[in-house]
Amino acid sequence: MSKRKHYASLVQSRKTCTLCEGLTNPSCSKLRHLDSTEIGPWSLLFGELDADIMIVGQDWGDVSYFTKHQGRDDLNTPTNRNLLRILAKSGLHRGSGYEPESQVKMFWTNAILCLKNGGLQAKVEQDWFDNCGPRFLRRQIEIIRPRVVVALGSRALHACLDAFSIERVPLSQAVDDRKGIDVFLGVRLFAVYHCGARTMAINRSFDLQVRDWKRIVSFLRSGR
Repeated sequence: MSKRKHYASLVQSRKTCTLCEGLTNPSCSKLRHLDSTEIGPWSLLFGELDADIMIVGQDWGDVSYFTKHQGRDDLNTPTNRNLLRILAKSGLHRGSGYEPESQVKMFWTNAILCLKNGGLQAKVEQDWFDNCGPRFLRRQIEIIRPRVVVALGSRALHACLDAFSIERVPLSQAVDDRKGIDVFLGVRLFAVYHCGARTMAINRSFDLQVRDWKRIVSFLRSGR
């Protein structure tokens, strides 16, 4: 099958998945009219199947956010706004909106695809990563085969490593790694700190995060 058919099949599998207690599938009876043909709402912003870069976030959001925004994302959330600023400063992106101009092809996704309850900052469970990682995150990487996978934060990093049964490393160590981790047929995994406002204020400033991303740009340009 073609890459697009493999992806469509994976999306259909996501739509029928009921493994995780405490999560709501966007394709459930009450939300189905808002669901899309993408693996998750974040992929509606950047969903290029021939992507050079796949960006993996922890989870996308909760049921109320999904409903309020009609199954779509808001580019003006702090995380999206900061991420686009970082990508622009590092030379990977220009433009704005739902069809932004990018220097490279990108695919955005999440380690947890279904929707939690209790707000965007609500707790996430390890079982959710364990269920979603090997079934959906790994398959996305295998289908798309980007040159680089970028994990936003420690939970996304560990989800990527767990999905391929690779031993975990601390986030700080992975962020310092300039070569990345080979996870699948030459696909390299890099980690960066999450770009939410709190993380930038406490753990990693905007300027340092731009520097972290520039090492990924260097890898893409050099191929090693």
